[in-house]
Amino acid sequence: MSFSSRAARLARTVRSLHPLQVIARPVSLTLARAIRRTPGAGAPRLRAGWPPADPFLHAFAARDRARAAARLARLPQGAKLRDYEATYGFELLGDDPPPPGALPSAPGFAFDPYPASVRARQLAVAARLGARGAGRDVELARACRAVLVQPELHLLGNHVLENGLALACGGAAAEGIEADVWWRAGCALLAWQLPEQFLADGGHFEGSASYHLWLLTGLLEAIELADASGRGAPDLWRETARAALAWAAAVRAPDGTYPLFNDAALDAAPALDDVLSLGDTCGLSVYRGAAGEARAADATGEARAALLDPTGWALLAAPGAWLAFDAGPDGAAYQPGHVHADALGFELWVDGARAVVDYGIESYGDGAGRAATRATRVHSTVEIDDTDSCEVWGGFRVGRRARARLLELGADGGSARAEASHDGYAWLPGGPEHRRRLDLQRGRLEITDTVTGPFRRAVSRLRLDAGAAARLRVTADGDPAPPRPDRWYPRHGDALPAVVHAREIPPGGVLRWVLEW
Repeated sequence: MSFSSRAARLARTVRSLHPLQVIARPVSLTLARAIRRTPGAGAPRLRAGWPPADPFLHAFAARDRARAAARLARLPQGAKLRDYEATYGFELLGDDPPPPGALPSAPGFAFDPYPASVRARQLAVAARLGARGAGRDVELARACRAVLVQPELHLLGNHVLENGLALACGGAAAEGIEADVWWRAGCALLAWQLPEQFLADGGHFEGSASYHLWLLTGLLEAIELADASGRGAPDLWRETARAALAWAAAVRAPDGTYPLFNDAALDAAPALDDVLSLGDTCGLSVYRGAAGEARAADATGEARAALLDPTGWALLAAPGAWLAFDAGPDGAAYQPGHVHADALGFELWVDGARAVVDYGIESYGDGAGRAATRATRVHSTVEIDDTDSCEVWGGFRVGRRARARLLELGADGGSARAEASHDGYAWLPGGPEHRRRLDLQRGRLEITDTVTGPFRRAVSRLRLDAGAAARLRVTADGDPAPPRPDRWYPRHGDALPAVVHAREIPPGGVLRWVLEW
């Protein structure tokens, strides 16, 4: 790529940023060089005299520690992400003593504000559950001080929200003047960012179900800690958490997981059902959502359709099947770091098992694995002229964006349907547009892909889990569509077998897939 092309791409990327992200970046870079560790002297004392904790809180913490340990073990030695997550402090959860060497602050990433935020939250929860011992108060102070002096205003999005959660949790778990400062700073960040980041339908604005669950977990922990400490959780926290729980319940697939659109992974957050149960423990119970809709469709034989708006996900259910269709924006307007070029992609569950799958996350690095993770060609959608539907580049950058719009959504009798289009290719000569219609019935899904406007080559692809593929019959325009072996990554970097069906869209611009089971 030429210098002028790179400069134009950078300009397209920067123009969508929030002004605060641009202003704060040089300050953040300076602080990152200056702050290698923060002192622990004069640490506020941990709060004593907590009321008894609900037994589920102990079970939740133990399961989350096991999840984090399993994820860390899967990440390759020497990878930046592994070193980053090794400082999160999940080993501090639970009732048993932490392993030797867990408390002293690690070098490197330990005082980056995001890992420090996660570690502060783990220490606060551990203190609530009765963990004591020399060093915990010092480590909490080091973590909260690291966050307080360098909140991630240059990134915003989930990072600055995590900063606020850390300070609120730390302020609830400790006592004294400095703990009051943490509490007030955390409350201020949350009062600013919760309405900004959680949409009217309860979804997080970055469009990733696992990030949604991760942040929701932090918010529920902050609510529980605030109430147990006597500080009291603001009404905004409860209102946001209740809406976010309802969103999580709505996207709960029949197998208890969730769609993997954008940077979602099944090991990146606590299990969805555990998060819903944590909401129950906080007095924020919600209807269990989409899995119930799928069961209702099975029981009555009638198909159902729903929309999470403004997230833009259409949810279709028919007897024996449930489908999530990404027919909305490709991510937050000014924080698209977790965006994939997957406009109009979908996932399908058949008889309770994921059948049509998202590619998942192969890598968070800057190399080929990350590029593949975000590319249009690995998703179950249409690629036009060998170009991504949005301009993903680097590890977490996006230039041109794709905006999808829902054209139709409904259900009658035994059929649920959705139709949408997007403008991600409007900049190409002639402004081609991809339009997709899904029609879900008992034992059958019909997909009609239409490309309007001129194009040299358009390819529609479907990625299926290899085990599920053996139970499905796939045709394209009435002809069998031979698959090729491939893979998908439901957990970060953990490949499972998949097969990919690919077919070029004919000159007329219309291709019809049929999946039967």
